[in-house]
Amino acid sequence: MHLVPSRAAAATQVLAFSALGAAGTGAVDAVRVLVGSTLYLRGLDQLVLMVIGALEGAALGALAGLVAFAVPGRPHGRSRWLGALLGLAASWVLRAFVVIFTDPAPFTTPAWWQGSPMAFAGAILGVAALAVALYQGVRGANAVATAALLIASGHGAWAWSGVRDARAAPSHEARPNVVIVTLDTVRADHFGALGNADIDTRHFDRVAHEGTLFTAASAVAPVTGPSHTALFTGTGPWENGVLLNGIPVPPERRMLAERLADEGYTTGAFVSAFVLEGGLGFDRGFSVYDDEFSALRGKSRLLGDRFLGMLARRLDPDAVLERRGADTVDLALAWEAEQAAPYFLWVHLFDAHGPYTPPPPYDTRYYSGDPRDPAHTSMLGVSGYAPYLAKSLEGITDLEYVLAQYRGEVSYADAQLGRLMDALDLDHTLLVVVGDHGESLGEHGQWFDHGDDVYETSVHVPFAMRWPGKVPVQRIDTPVDGTDLAPTVLAALGLPRDGTSGIDALAEARAHGASMTFDRAANQAEREAGRITQPKYRMASIRGLSSRWVHAELSGTGEYFELATDPRGEHDVAPATLGTAEGAQLLGLLRGESEGLFRGDTSRSAAELSAEDRAMLEQLGYLEQ
Repeated sequence: MHLVPSRAAAATQVLAFSALGAAGTGAVDAVRVLVGSTLYLRGLDQLVLMVIGALEGAALGALAGLVAFAVPGRPHGRSRWLGALLGLAASWVLRAFVVIFTDPAPFTTPAWWQGSPMAFAGAILGVAALAVALYQGVRGANAVATAALLIASGHGAWAWSGVRDARAAPSHEARPNVVIVTLDTVRADHFGALGNADIDTRHFDRVAHEGTLFTAASAVAPVTGPSHTALFTGTGPWENGVLLNGIPVPPERRMLAERLADEGYTTGAFVSAFVLEGGLGFDRGFSVYDDEFSALRGKSRLLGDRFLGMLARRLDPDAVLERRGADTVDLALAWEAEQAAPYFLWVHLFDAHGPYTPPPPYDTRYYSGDPRDPAHTSMLGVSGYAPYLAKSLEGITDLEYVLAQYRGEVSYADAQLGRLMDALDLDHTLLVVVGDHGESLGEHGQWFDHGDDVYETSVHVPFAMRWPGKVPVQRIDTPVDGTDLAPTVLAALGLPRDGTSGIDALAEARAHGASMTFDRAANQAEREAGRITQPKYRMASIRGLSSRWVHAELSGTGEYFELATDPRGEHDVAPATLGTAEGAQLLGLLRGESEGLFRGDTSRSAAELSAEDRAMLEQLGYLEQ
């Protein structure tokens, strides 16, 4: 006698098997992350990710299985099959939603179905039709087992399709390891080797004293993404068109990691901020590119988190934008310990970027007292800072406290550099440490910010490299800029510099370094006047041996700073200099050089970002241009 279960029992079976079916899909989703991402995931990370993937899938399946309460009672076996199909269908409908409604990357042509409600409706109908056909057409234990095996095989093929191609290249064990550390938002005048004995930067100073220190190094842009694009491609924004964060690295510009991977280097990168996410092209050439900022490694790549992330980024655009330098260095050290020579390691430390909140003991290293004491009045003159800093500055009355916190962040980042150096075989390592841009601390009316200008404090950065016996112990006072890093590294390794436009800074002298950014004030004024709809006008600067010329594209005006007597570049002496024949000739030459930088196309950086990316970048103060 065949017993038909009650409606409640059938619903329970549907609920359980729906959770089980979706859990299987969630586990396969985790496998795809493991075999297809560039994250550095160790054994426990992998196990946890598989469990989380299965649990996320089970939760989705259970939710879908609740429809069992609206379904009449079914025979025992059919309830199980119905539940499994419901779980599978729910997983694939959610995946279709995420794929269809995720914004395409800038400079890509969206497929016809991207962002289309009709396409999503079609996906729902297709999944539903397949599920109904399987439910109605597959009957009997053997048929169900065969169908389940085919579904499992399909999921296996889906997982296999996500495997990243392994790069095979000849090994050159005689070559040194290459380690590049980029320090975000650090001013050159906050480092001991560059003249500030009051701030503890002993580890950078060691690199500078034991190798080559470039005292007149300029970031090509006061913005993280464009600056790193220049560092690793050897091309500036006047060539590659990258002037804003969120703009992908142009595919025709080869990254340094790609070059070194072709030469047999194992490549790994560990970054600390959303603005350098690998999907923008910064991961090109890296076998490991770790840009995961959640506590549970890889979780943000799973389907459920991708869906929730789409919603959360609209509600809370400040969520998980960065991680502490110690966490980034921990991962980098674990990866480095597993590598055989030669390897290329890039570590990015974001700590000095605002808000300035160094951990103990760096939060009190340069300040004692009560920063909220009403007797202080120095913060009264501070205004116009980025909205994302408001919470950290609430109630602060002493400007010196904020400046001390920034110094604490610089020292903390330097300490993380020291942890990394302690683990390296420094005798066989080409070590490069460079700032990506500076920070305005009140100069030119800019408080705790960067990105708006190319004055000295925004673009003068620390830059030093060390390789015993190969990189000379010296100070180079002639100008260099960010485009010189990649060609200098390649030349030091004896590799051709093709594809870069910078110089070998160890062997060649520049007449000047260059920097560029969008002129925010000019663009906003032109937008308000209705003459432009996208950022167009730029500001460029030319750094000489002891001077800086800053030139605005729209107005055609320029400012000239004598850095020997005005090291922060705060006092424009162009009017006085123009009063002499020699000065007028000099400024004419500088005007011609800077105007030449404006010949590049701005359309690449004028494209609209996705709503999610725009909101996240606005939280870091980078928009609106």
